[in-house]
Amino acid sequence: MSIGTALIGGRGYAAAALLGGAAAWFVLGAFHGRELAQLRAVQAIELDAQSQATVAAVEAARTEERRRTAAMEQARDFAQKQAAEAAADAVGARTERDRLRSHANALARAAADRDPTLADGSPSGADAVDLLAYMLGRVSERAAEVAGIADRARIAGLTCERIYDALRQ
Repeated sequence: MSIGTALIGGRGYAAAALLGGAAAWFVLGAFHGRELAQLRAVQAIELDAQSQATVAAVEAARTEERRRTAAMEQARDFAQKQAAEAAADAVGARTERDRLRSHANALARAAADRDPTLADGSPSGADAVDLLAYMLGRVSERAAEVAGIADRARIAGLTCERIYDALRQ
């Protein structure tokens, strides 16, 4: 039996339908394959763009973090410089306080030595000078403490303000 006689009738129609279905399957598969390749290419381009945007965003965040860190370090360095200046000023103030205290004590001793009319152990007119010297010493010590507290608070406040301003930019 030849192929021609075998394809006559219902068998021929079935073979033609199978052959047409296979050809359609192949054509549609090729079409969808091209469409799928195009979609994959578009997706790869989008993925690359997203990756580049992510890298750019991370780099921008790192740059901003470096800027903020540098601003904070600069503010810290300035605060340390101010604290060192305040400490040097405090040393100068303590030196001046000690000089004034010794001068007041010398004046009190001189006043006590100038009152020869009073007997030993009796209250003298120099008590007022002694009291003044004592009070001057206490006031100057307290003033030095308050000045130190005020200096530290001022430096901390200015440092905080500088850091805040740097972070807001």
